[in-house]
Amino acid sequence: MSASIQLAMTGGKSPHQHVWEAVRRLHARSGALTTTAITRQSGQGDKTTQAYLGALAKAGIIAKQRRLAKRDAQWLLLQDQGAEAPQVNHKGQRSYSGLALENIWRALRIVGELSAAEAAEQASINAVLISEAAARVYLQGLCSAGYLSRVAGTAGLPTRYRLVPDRNTGPQPPQYQRSSYEQLFDPNLNQKVWSKGEEGDAAELCALRLECDGMNRTLAEVEYFLANRDTSQGQTRAEVRRLLARVRASMQMCEVQP
Repeated sequence: MSASIQLAMTGGKSPHQHVWEAVRRLHARSGALTTTAITRQSGQGDKTTQAYLGALAKAGIIAKQRRLAKRDAQWLLLQDQGAEAPQVNHKGQRSYSGLALENIWRALRIVGELSAAEAAEQASINAVLISEAAARVYLQGLCSAGYLSRVAGTAGLPTRYRLVPDRNTGPQPPQYQRSSYEQLFDPNLNQKVWSKGEEGDAAELCALRLECDGMNRTLAEVEYFLANRDTSQGQTRAEVRRLLARVRASMQMCEVQP
């Protein structure tokens, strides 16, 4: 019998991807899957895990074997569909919304701004369909998180949504957690960047986090360069290190906690 090869998606992962990898990992180890074990293994919230497991069950990918204590249950993996998490909606139907959002995000990065109607048009290619209303919800969510700015429409001219230049975090589309639409996850940063109800100005908080992440990456690159640079100018290197320490201290003073 050949050994089962477990592959995992690299880069930023969505909450569903974390849950799916936990399912496959636990199945490969013992075959025993429980809601509690999957939640702990994936590091996701109870509601996110339960909602996705329910969708997978309706799709026939997993099956509930029996109920356990409280909200726990034992599951059986019926179809291992590979490393990428199956895209299904709450009814268990195949969902193409992820591809639609990818198309919208790609268009924003290329042309810079879109109306909801244009976003729906850009998204609806290669058998993928999304309504103008659904596209508007996504664009408004990106506005709430500080990724887009809104250009108010006038009579006969629709509202337009413009990508904020320094919010172009990468090729993967920022996405809502599907169960609630109350928080935004950016797979390019592999982190939640905004939640509804956060104290203070949510867009400003998101902007500060992203700027802090960018500065940290830049500092890491500079430090790597200094550590591997073959030079006898020790005094210059020491001075640069002092400057880096001052920058880092400044960042810590204004750091925004998640």
